[in-house]
Amino acid sequence: MNVVRCDSGPVITASGLSDALASAFVELLPGAERSVVGLELVEPDDAVLLEAGDLVVLVGARTEDEVMGVVQRAAPASGIVLRREQARSPRVRELSRDLGLAVLVVDDDAPWSWVVSSLRTAVDRPAALVRQRRVDVYGDLFEMADRIGALLSAPVTIEDATSRVLAYSTGQDDVDEARTSTIVARQVPRDVRAHFRALGVFRRLATSDEPFLIPGAEAGVRARYVVPVRAGGEWLGSIWAMVDAPVSAEQQREVSTAAQVIALYLLRLRTQSELQRQVQLDNVRTLLSTPTAQRPGWLPEGPWRVVILRGPPDLDSEARCEVWLALARRHGWRQPLLADMDDGVYAVVAAAGDDPGSWQWLQRLVRQEARGTHARVVAGSRTHEVTGLAASRTLADELAAHVQDDGPAVVGVEERWADMVIARATTGLRGIPVPSPSAPLAASEHESLRDTLRAVIDHWGNPQRAAEVLGVHANTVRYRMARLGEVCEIDLHDPAQRLAVRLELEAMARD
Repeated sequence: MNVVRCDSGPVITASGLSDALASAFVELLPGAERSVVGLELVEPDDAVLLEAGDLVVLVGARTEDEVMGVVQRAAPASGIVLRREQARSPRVRELSRDLGLAVLVVDDDAPWSWVVSSLRTAVDRPAALVRQRRVDVYGDLFEMADRIGALLSAPVTIEDATSRVLAYSTGQDDVDEARTSTIVARQVPRDVRAHFRALGVFRRLATSDEPFLIPGAEAGVRARYVVPVRAGGEWLGSIWAMVDAPVSAEQQREVSTAAQVIALYLLRLRTQSELQRQVQLDNVRTLLSTPTAQRPGWLPEGPWRVVILRGPPDLDSEARCEVWLALARRHGWRQPLLADMDDGVYAVVAAAGDDPGSWQWLQRLVRQEARGTHARVVAGSRTHEVTGLAASRTLADELAAHVQDDGPAVVGVEERWADMVIARATTGLRGIPVPSPSAPLAASEHESLRDTLRAVIDHWGNPQRAAEVLGVHANTVRYRMARLGEVCEIDLHDPAQRLAVRLELEAMARD
């Protein structure tokens, strides 16, 4: 089996999959040796973004052009799985070769459930072995799924409380579409979850220790024997077996015993997940607080920018960070670079491109989520150097101080630089007062004079426009300016005095 090495250990490649699977089942059109992280089931009309590490399984393509379109989109992926008839096309072969994309060819009559199950097993086993060397949990869960599957003579999945698949049994090919989709996505499909939810399945899992049987449905979902996995009264996950016959009392006792062992594995898995998350948080915090010249291996290549994620306002920073993490993952950012620091939530995003985790992607996401919520994002400067991330964060903090919670959903330093320069200048005016002729204008009775002077300076040389901004007649502006000469002596024809008094007016407005 062809295997490449990465930071986390051995990872299988497309050629390795070809070696691992029966030659009658699959052949290989060689391409670049790229590690396979997971499967991505794709139809021609899907808009899913294909990334490095994906093994693309093309289903539902009817024409050569549809196949060509998906092959083109799969350029960064690790390989693509095609039917033999699709792979015979000279155009498809030539494009795949030009892209360096490995093609796994399966028989035209091979059931997709069998194809996907076999591929998933071959992909997951090396990763499971790596994880087993570290913590043993995933390998043990796969073994438990195989044991329960053999006991019940049924396909088995082990899932956590969010319906995410942690392990599954191997060797059974006679499965329904729901199981196939579950294994491919490593998550029970939304429509299947909705079906089970309507039957009260998840309510029962959350409140009861007793196993139960879910009857089959007309939609092609076969009967399931479901066993809750609990520890100390807490629901941790469940065991799902696709059965065709009633489960005997002896089988129920053995599966219940296995569920107790699985509960210990899930508790260990939670501890490890929390530790991994804490390490990631510490990595981001260190990156933003301690300048370093060397890019750490977990940080993608730049350029980057640091952003502040705001809202929901009624949560503390740790809880807000969890909300943003869930939102980012739900919209495709697989490894969000987020951390809560100093009562704020920060993210390091790619300054170029529009893939998940980029600034362009985040802007779209926030504008979408901002409707009816308090989701806001404030962005610091773009930087090509890791050492510039601390400065990007500082600018984001500075800008955030001047952005109201009910302001624009997306704000960056590029469009608000003038406000920041003025804010810096006016902040310096809060020290010992300079004996300025504009000081009398601070009195409340001179508010109209302040507004008029500001408008006249902002529209210097255009008194008519100043009057329009103030909503008064031009003669009123002239009258007020004459009155201004009685209150303070300022030479507005002197550019330096004009700039100075405008900054003082801004400082008065901010006080």
